[in-house]
Amino acid sequence: MEHMLGFFFILMTAGLLLVGAVIFGIIRLFTRTGREGGENEAQMIQEMYQGLARMEERIETLETILLEKDGKERKL
Repeated sequence: MEHMLGFFFILMTAGLLLVGAVIFGIIRLFTRTGREGGENEAQMIQEMYQGLARMEERIETLETILLEKDGKERKL
């Protein structure tokens, strides 16, 4: 049961970090002025997408590790 609580804590933390990163990116996008914001907008969106993909990969890895660990402990 403790592993499930840790698992949910990790998921909630990752979710909060993800939401924070998106909000930071949006704020940063709107605070840029003139041509600088327009030129870098596509690059910033691409970087955010890549960051989200890496975050998703990490979460999936953590889920796998926790589920495998929980499965091994139940066998014992």
